[in-house]
Amino acid sequence: MTESTVTTEPTTKLVASVAAKQLGIKAVTLRKYSTLVEKQLNDETRFRTADNSHRLYTPADLDIFKAAITLTEQGVNLATALDQTFNGQAPVTAAKITPNATTVEPVTPATAPIAPTQPTGPTNAELAKQQEIIIRRLDSLNYRLNLVLDRLDEQAKVQATKPWWQFWAK
Repeated sequence: MTESTVTTEPTTKLVASVAAKQLGIKAVTLRKYSTLVEKQLNDETRFRTADNSHRLYTPADLDIFKAAITLTEQGVNLATALDQTFNGQAPVTAAKITPNATTVEPVTPATAPIAPTQPTGPTNAELAKQQEIIIRRLDSLNYRLNLVLDRLDEQAKVQATKPWWQFWAK
């Protein structure tokens, strides 16, 4: 059985399984994307008709989903890609100017140079100092625990041992 692509007219609405097949993703994934879009746009009826609760997609919706999928393949966060495409914002790109050239090439987030970031946490020296303090505390607690255990052992030796079945005898 051969698989054929369904052509759509501008007024045709497709169910999730057919729309997902055209996008090249699973129907479950499309439903997940739709739920995210509905939450971001605060419009629970974005893809639903008034008659029933089934989601129906127009070719324009499919084009927007394709753009969002392309952005996610380039390294953009899924929620950001869906937000940008469904709100009509231009996709995130940067301009890369090559030396000795007059053309400007768009740079996608996946190929954009990563700027070095400053660490926000404690430095290694601070962590080492904290580790030394913790080790000293553990050693102190270990020493005190061993003292208590030694005292308990001495007390146990002092008491006369008697058979367990004579627990009532003093």
